Amino acid sequence: MPQSENAIARIEAIPQDIAGLPLFEHLAQVMPAADLLFGGAMLILIVLVHAAGVRGVTGQVVHRSERILRRPTAWRADVLMSGMVFLLLALHLMEIGLWSAALVYSGLVSDWRAAGFFAGNTYTTIGYGEMILPPGWKMLAPVIAISGLFTFGWSGSVLVDLVGRCQKIKDAAATRNA
Repeated sequence: MPQSENAIARIEAIPQDIAGLPLFEHLAQVMPAADLLFGGAMLILIVLVHAAGVRGVTGQVVHRSERILRRPTAWRADVLMSGMVFLLLALHLMEIGLWSAALVYSGLVSDWRAAGFFAGNTYTTIGYGEMILPPGWKMLAPVIAISGLFTFGWSGSVLVDLVGRCQKIKDAAATRNA
């Protein structure tokens, strides 16, 4: 074998050599590559969808709160709060729908209702549903839960800002009516 072919063969063997190391063998058993790749790609998609949704909700909050502050009333602050909470709920339900679609279209779950129930329970980390994933895909459930933890944490920080803005409107309304 010429020297260049020998060097190429050694380079091509590196991934198998690394995978054969005891540490990586154990890690591959804990988090199989398929679960990691599929789940990781979906997690990134979910976070991007969430980012777009949060940007829209935050933009609406800023725009509407500025308009309401021109003539502040407590009830308008409450309507703003209710509407934005509803939009955040819709965003999370859409993300559960994306997970459900991924499970069905990948062939991991054949029934939409079961996929939705599993995705919803896992995404919200309630976890009281049955494990319906095929045996080789059980580590996908924690990735779904991680995506929910990330997005719910993000929504929580958006809610803190929303409550602060609504309270500012209510304070302005109280000052105006005093």
